[in-house]
Amino acid sequence: MRDPVTSDPAADRPVRIAINLANAALVRIGEHDGEPYGIAVDLGRALGEWLDRPVRLVTFPSAGALMASVGDAGWDVAFIAVDPARADRVAYSRPYKRIEAVFAVRETSPLRTGGDVDRPQVRVASAAGAAYHGHLARSLRHAELSTVPTPGDALRLLCEGGCDVAAGVRQAVEAFAAQRTDLRLLPGRFMAIEQALAVPLQGTLGAGVLDEFLAHAAAKGMIDDDAI
Repeated sequence: MRDPVTSDPAADRPVRIAINLANAALVRIGEHDGEPYGIAVDLGRALGEWLDRPVRLVTFPSAGALMASVGDAGWDVAFIAVDPARADRVAYSRPYKRIEAVFAVRETSPLRTGGDVDRPQVRVASAAGAAYHGHLARSLRHAELSTVPTPGDALRLLCEGGCDVAAGVRQAVEAFAAQRTDLRLLPGRFMAIEQALAVPLQGTLGAGVLDEFLAHAAAKGMIDDDAI
């Protein structure tokens, strides 16, 4: 447990942990109890224990929805991707994990590698607010980028023929494709995404506190610094 910070006016209430349910690399929903589980949930609860405060999970269907709520003062700490475009709203801890963004296509697609995607008349669907969406918006020069609300919407649009390529986090895309016979992943990744803890710029917790916690988590074996 960390030494108490008596100057924190929120120290007597639960620490509210914001979780992006669309990021299957960090969190999943239990089939039987419907409760979230995964590294983000485990670290969030460990953070509360370290701060000697109870924890309340605040879930969002997408990174875009989570970031849209920053000004609402509805959460204290979020588990999200490091994205420079968000730096005007949140402060980040150091990264604690790296995940991959990948492309999915229909089995009949002529596209074979990620290098084939940025071509005229190729339609790419990606979730608004995702770190990889910003990367695609900056990097695609010829393909048409379509914005959808969630990563699941991008995959469903692909199945319906509304796009040629769906972008998403590897774990979520692989899980979705495993339930079907008409989809495949293009080899490799198009982006490596660092994951961190974030606090609103106007929040009561600072990024330095989160770095202290991550050092504690690494010492306890909860995260692997060598994997970053």
